[in-house]
Amino acid sequence: MERDGKLVALVKFQDNAIDWDQAGEDKFFEELEARNSTFSVFGILYIMELEKLFKEYYRPLCLYALRFTLDTDAAEDIVQECFTALLSHRADKPIPYLYASVRNRSLMWLRSRKPMEELPEDLPMEEAIDRSLEDSRLWDAVEKLPEQRRKCLVMSKRDCMSYADIAQELGISQNTVRNNISKALEALRKTVPASLDFILFFF
Repeated sequence: MERDGKLVALVKFQDNAIDWDQAGEDKFFEELEARNSTFSVFGILYIMELEKLFKEYYRPLCLYALRFTLDTDAAEDIVQECFTALLSHRADKPIPYLYASVRNRSLMWLRSRKPMEELPEDLPMEEAIDRSLEDSRLWDAVEKLPEQRRKCLVMSKRDCMSYADIAQELGISQNTVRNNISKALEALRKTVPASLDFILFFF
């Protein structure tokens, strides 16, 4: 699986990230509410811990799954299934359990659709967790860019539009487009320094 294909999928995911997170959260919390009445006090404490994990790791896990599947719907479904499995399987170390489950389900998804293709190599567990969290912080930083800078960046890198086409679309000069992209990249490098190589390759 080519790295540029993964990155294209990641940036396409970015546009749907907010709605995607909210939809996943609603679905998961509906499941929690349905099960709450059947849990003991200790079970409810476990549910509270799951809610915290979900809010912190939902997007990183989706980005991790997306690196395998290149399919946003499949990645979301996989992460949902793994969190739901934790309702029944109380793992002593839930974070490694979630990442291992997401990896295994993602590979199963790939095998079912591309049985003849070689499966992608994965990072060691700790590195995979760190990378997904860093990717998540990168997309958070992209979302926080000023609107015009974010639009210029996405139109240029995701939509492969020329500076001239972006300038015409937004009603600004090509020089302004160039400056907006340059300032956006500078802000991303400062905000997410550990993703510098990723940013330079992608952008």
